[in-house]
Amino acid sequence: MPTLVAKQCAVLVVDMQNDFCHREGHYGLCGNDISDFISAIDPVSRLVGKARTAGATVGYTRLVYDKPAGSMEDRHVLKPRRWIPKGERLRPGTWGAAVIDQLTPLPGDIVTDKAGYSAFEGTDLEAQLRSRGITTIIVCGVVTYACVLATAFSAFDRGFDIVLASDATGSWSSTLASASSEIVDLLLGHAARIDEIQLTGQPPADTTAPRAAVN
Repeated sequence: MPTLVAKQCAVLVVDMQNDFCHREGHYGLCGNDISDFISAIDPVSRLVGKARTAGATVGYTRLVYDKPAGSMEDRHVLKPRRWIPKGERLRPGTWGAAVIDQLTPLPGDIVTDKAGYSAFEGTDLEAQLRSRGITTIIVCGVVTYACVLATAFSAFDRGFDIVLASDATGSWSSTLASASSEIVDLLLGHAARIDEIQLTGQPPADTTAPRAAVN
């Protein structure tokens, strides 16, 4: 894939929260296998470090319970056929809803709370990215085929270029994770491993030959 201009890029870390990614979080205590989420922590951290070194923007999303709207599974009459409700989780202001310690946001990072899959729906994320001159979003985090992919689609529809950091995501299903990479390559942009994502501090040189002067 082409080298990206760091100042025009944002690494968007999706929902790497304690309730998802910590063994003492909601899903871990419920007995779910969160090993793939935990395995994503180090690669995401490496990608974030790479972004910071190059001068790219770093942003975080947090999926939080929306009291007026209710939990995601309670907002619809026709619920997803295989949905399995898991009780109270991701309460705003709680430890469970916070970004895991290994990825704690720094001053100057973008932090966006959202009530659904997409980080752009009902938030000011697009405005924040535009104000920083961002044109390319590198998405990572959890869950690959849910909030990560939904955010990628929303960003694409808003005109951003998309990169999915395929080895810096976590999923409940490896099959659906692989399918998400295929979807990104087919419809949205590039699915690439961290080592394939190259960031530069300078825009590429303009190699366009100058036009001859017109007398």
